[in-house]
Amino acid sequence: MLTDTNSLLTIARETIARVPFCVASAAAEDGEVNARVLEPGKLRDDWSVWFVTNRRCRKVVEMERSGRLTLTYQYDPEKAYVTVVGRPVIDNDVVLKRAIWGPASARWHPGGPEDPNVVVVKLIVDRIELWSATRDVMPEPKGLSAAVLVREGSGWRYYATSQPPPA
Repeated sequence: MLTDTNSLLTIARETIARVPFCVASAAAEDGEVNARVLEPGKLRDDWSVWFVTNRRCRKVVEMERSGRLTLTYQYDPEKAYVTVVGRPVIDNDVVLKRAIWGPASARWHPGGPEDPNVVVVKLIVDRIELWSATRDVMPEPKGLSAAVLVREGSGWRYYATSQPPPA
């Protein structure tokens, strides 16, 4: 069973890089969790994920209210998933929107990066959960628990979902 923080970070990064779409989940006001598929930008070196969306959509309302967002990447060839959780920052800077504008962006945002309703969401990841049958990331009880890394300053602390979260 793999518990080395650097190895787990490498596996998480490699898994995310192989998955073009993810599921974004955010809590609604009534406590329900709403999920939707999105095409995020590439994971950045600082463990942030950026994507373009519309300020009027439900996920932005939920992110602004809760201050949290979860992205889940599933990679079937390795029987693996990585979930990143963190604080979303919503940015309306046109220069930033132009810099990350992708070929598919115009389909969903025909007004272009100058549209004031188009925003960039920067997810600042502070928690990573991962599991992989192929790469032996299966803490005890084997197959029933995932590895978790929690950001602490400039580093990460490991625990398993079968353990209580660190204080």
